[in-house]
Amino acid sequence: MSTTGNGYHDPEDMFAHTRMSLGDHIEELRRHMIKALLGFGVAMIIGFFISQPVLNFINAPVEKALLEMYEKRREAKLAEYREKLKRMAPEEKARNVILQLPDTEFARKLGAKELDPPRDGLVGLACQISQESALELAPPEELMGHPPSLTFLQPQEVFMVYMKVSVYCGIVLSSPWIFYQMWMFIAAGLYPHEKKYVHVWLPFSLLLFLCGVALCEFVVLPVGLHYLLGFGEWMGIEPELRLSDWLSFAIMMPLLFGAAFQTPLIMFFLERIGIVDVAFYQKHRRVAIFVLALAAALLAVSPDPLSMMAMAIPLWGLYELGILLCKMNPKPKLDLDVPESEEVVEA
Repeated sequence: MSTTGNGYHDPEDMFAHTRMSLGDHIEELRRHMIKALLGFGVAMIIGFFISQPVLNFINAPVEKALLEMYEKRREAKLAEYREKLKRMAPEEKARNVILQLPDTEFARKLGAKELDPPRDGLVGLACQISQESALELAPPEELMGHPPSLTFLQPQEVFMVYMKVSVYCGIVLSSPWIFYQMWMFIAAGLYPHEKKYVHVWLPFSLLLFLCGVALCEFVVLPVGLHYLLGFGEWMGIEPELRLSDWLSFAIMMPLLFGAAFQTPLIMFFLERIGIVDVAFYQKHRRVAIFVLALAAALLAVSPDPLSMMAMAIPLWGLYELGILLCKMNPKPKLDLDVPESEEVVEA
């Protein structure tokens, strides 16, 4: 307490009711940390039951990209298949053709048998079928193989991924409670105008973070995956995406985008503490745009121009927003008025 030896209490001491000794501060911090950990434990238990739909949501972009690649290959193989049959009997539609098939249940149902001796250079199972029937027969899944999907290499990998997602869900669900406990400890040492800054800018920071995550999840990731998988297909390399690797990538990229969207607040903070001013931001706008373009190239999911532009344009807009924030919230001027000469009292 701010009290003199005669028991006088300073009425202007705003921290009189919160002033504590070092031991009291440590005890108060421990109490808030225990509450935050208990809240996280409850949220993680809830996260354990919702991890499957969350994991399905995280995997949705890559599963969709893999399925689109498979369908594209299937359509190309179907066109090649039909063209080959037409070349076998270009005039007589009812003429029988020999169709070579892999050894599958589907081939057995068509009556495919071993060729002994091989005919027309065909080895393995083959069946004789009319061209008209063959043209109507689309290559089944057995001819293309199953659509590619996420895989795991170790028996415990899926379980560990599930537990990681449960922990991530617990962190997200308990974050309001954890921030509240942090705020209850920190707010006791802040001035009223400092508390006002937190009340205004913390929700704005959260909104920017969520916008960055949404941009990455719904725009940049799908476009980047389409480009990267297409490049692998052009190289003739089959995708074998591992579940744990994809989870790390799919969580890290939205977090990086969310952090990058804090640019306006960082600019405002630097201007507020006097390191730079609005004129500096405006004068070096071209340099800043160049640096932001480099950052977009590093943060983009893939090196294709569309993904880079999807990151660079929002960053440029955020830079302009930072300048606007500084202009709309100028620093308060200190009252340094010197008293008039007649008001100065001589010693």
